[in-house]
Amino acid sequence: MMGILQFFCMLLFFSLVAAAPPGPVVDMDSNDPEVQACASFALEAFNHFNQDPHLYAITKFTSVKRANIGGGMYDIEVEVGKTKCLKESNADPSSSCAVINPEAKVQHCHFIVLSAPWKHQRTLIQSSCVAP
Repeated sequence: MMGILQFFCMLLFFSLVAAAPPGPVVDMDSNDPEVQACASFALEAFNHFNQDPHLYAITKFTSVKRANIGGGMYDIEVEVGKTKCLKESNADPSSSCAVINPEAKVQHCHFIVLSAPWKHQRTLIQSSCVAP
C-alpha cells in the first residue's frame, strides 16, 4: 500500500514540475562555459549530419538566450564556416581548423539545446541552417 501511495505522490510531483512555466528568458554571454558546451554539442551534430566532407566551425555568435526549465534551454544563433579540415581527419573544428574564406562559406544556424550539466546530458531539440 505504501508503495502505491509513494508512486502517486511522485507522479503528482512530476506532473506539477512539467506543468510549471519556464523561467524568464535571459540573454547569455557567448563565452559562458555552458553556452560553449551547448554550441559545441550542436555543432558536432551539424557536422555529423551535414553531407559536406569538410568540418564546419562557429565563426560568430549572433544571439544566445537561456530559459530555466529545470536545466537550461539554450536558444543559440550562430554563423558557421567551412574549414580546411575533412571529417575523416577527426580534427577539432573549434581549435585546429582554419575557416576557408569566411565571407563566402558562412551559414546562419539556429540551435535549441536542452542541458542538464549535473547529469552530463544535452539534447539537440532543433537545428536549422541556411546560407545567406
